[in-house]
Order: sequence, then structure tokens, then C-alpha cells
Amino acid sequence: MVKPLVASKIYATVTTLSGFLLILVLSACNIRSTIQPTPSVTSTPAKVSTSTPTPAPLGSIQNPLKIAFLQEGEVNRRIEISREEIRNYLIEQTGYQFEIVIFEKPTELFDALLDQNIHLTWLQPLTYLNAQNKGSVKIGLLTNHFGTFYYGTQFLTNVESGYVSYFDPLANISTADAQTALSQLSGSRPCWVEPGSISGYILPFGILQQLGIPTQNGVITQTHPAVVRSLYIKGICDFGVTFSISGDPRTSSQVISDLTDAPQRVTVIWQTNPDIPNMNLSYAKSVSDSMIKEINAAWIEMVKSSDGKRRITQALNDYDVQDLQVVDDSVYDALRAAVRWSGVDLADWIGR
Repeated sequence: MVKPLVASKIYATVTTLSGFLLILVLSACNIRSTIQPTPSVTSTPAKVSTSTPTPAPLGSIQNPLKIAFLQEGEVNRRIEISREEIRNYLIEQTGYQFEIVIFEKPTELFDALLDQNIHLTWLQPLTYLNAQNKGSVKIGLLTNHFGTFYYGTQFLTNVESGYVSYFDPLANISTADAQTALSQLSGSRPCWVEPGSISGYILPFGILQQLGIPTQNGVITQTHPAVVRSLYIKGICDFGVTFSISGDPRTSSQVISDLTDAPQRVTVIWQTNPDIPNMNLSYAKSVSDSMIKEINAAWIEMVKSSDGKRRITQALNDYDVQDLQVVDDSVYDALRAAVRWSGVDLADWIGR
């Protein structure tokens, strides 16, 4: 039997322990109630700008107009200086900034023009037509080369061949239409210069095709004087074609030096209109019309002086330039038709 005193002490001890445990429980509850839950953080990705930066205005220092020149051979300092002088003149006259870009291959220049990586350059007729067909260029200026802006083709025969001439050499004009004058060539053998020659093949062959005048397979002579020499000696071809209006291969040094009577023995039976434009200044389609007008005016002012003519001629690898003229694309209509009728692929003649 437990003594009352001991029981009393046990009871007190139990009571004390119970109270202590109760305090711990209450304290734990109190601590739990004061702890705030940590909110979950959802990361938001940074916004990425999709807008394209606005390019600097064309013609500014940050975005200069690029003038392209073709330099297939070794360039000398004289040509470089002329190009630099032209650039500086255009900057002074227009207020736009210009940069010179040199290409060693016509195809590389052509591709850069199609990609709008250059803004103005000088193009020969077939190359211009190719670029224009692709919608990549705008016509600017046409060059006066050795005194004329355009040239043509003349049909030649030996004076003893029996063909009738429809050409007045004194007036330098044809006296009949193409159908009348050229029908007599049906079934005959031509002497061509070469397939890429505009006056020595493309224009005359295109005219014959358009008129429905068949000929035999032609003889390729490679040069205009060689056509004249072939007709002079006879037996190679019945008729031939060469450039005209801007000159006459019959009187060239390659012919007249030993065939002094060539102009009398090889005669013109018909001559085309001056349907072949010379080299032109073309602009990329990205250049505005108002900017083209301003730049054209600067070029035209430059060519008025003898010094300006010299600069432009030298910059174009000594391609003679006497004057410049504003033209539109319609000046190529006759040539464009001849190209179509001839079946020539312009892609084969980039640089011509």
C-alpha cells in the first residue's frame, strides 16, 4: 500500500509534467500559426523584340550609295584616281555619300545587282535587258560613244554578187523597207561575227527571222573586219553583217591597209535604223526616282567639261564617253524584239 505522502508527491509530479507538456503543445501551435507560407514564384520569360531595326537612309554615311565598276584586267592608278574623283564630285554635287565597289567578273557584278547590293553601275545592252527582265534595274543615262548614242547593222555583199542595193551612201539611209530589201537573201549563206555580237548577229538574224526570210547555216568569222574580208575574196558567204552608223569596218585599218578598194568591192545593200543603244548607267530598283533624278543631273553636269569626259572615260576602262542623255526603257524595244526572235539566251552573254 502506497503511503499517502508518496502518492501526493507522485500526483504533484504528474500534474507538473502534464502542465509542461500542455505548454509545449500550445507553444508549438502558436509557432505554427505565426509561420506564413512562402508563395511560389512563377518565372516570366523576358520579352524578345521582334521589330527590325530601321536602316540608315540610303545615301547617308552609314548607308552609302555603292557605285560598281567592272575591272576584269589589272587596274592602274590612273583609272583608280578617275573613279575617286567621280565619287568626290557626286558627293559634292548631291550631298549623298558614295562608295566604290570593284568586281572582277561580269557575273559577280550582275548577281550583286540582282541582290540589290549595289545601287548604280554601267551596263552593256544585253546585260541591261537581262537585269530589266528580272525587274532589278531602272534605266538612268545613255552614253554617247564616239559621237552617237545608238548604232545599227549593215547588210553587205560583194559588188559582183548580183544583189540589189537599197541604200543611199551619200544620204546614209536605206531606200526601202526591210522586207523589200532583204527578201533577196532568202536561201543564201551569211557571214556572222559571233553569236554574242549584237550588230554582227543578234539584230540582223532577229530581223530575218521576224520577216520569215530563211538562210543557210552561217559562217562565224569572229570579227567585223573578217566579215568584210570574207566578202571581198568571195566564195565563203553570200552576204555579211557588221556594225554601222557609229563607223564602218570596210574602212578600218585591219581592212583598208591591204584591201584598199574594199569600200567599192563590198557594198551596203541595206542598213537598219540605229536600234542598238550604247552602254548605259543603270540603278538598282531600290533607288528612288527622285534620287535618280538628282544623281543623273550631277553626271550630266560632269560630262559637260573635257575633264569630266576624261574622268568618265577612264573610269570605264577607256570606253569613250562624249555625252550622257536621260532615256527611258522604250529605247530598247527594237533590240528586245530582235533578241526574242533570234532565240538568244541573255544569260549566256552577261557583260555584253
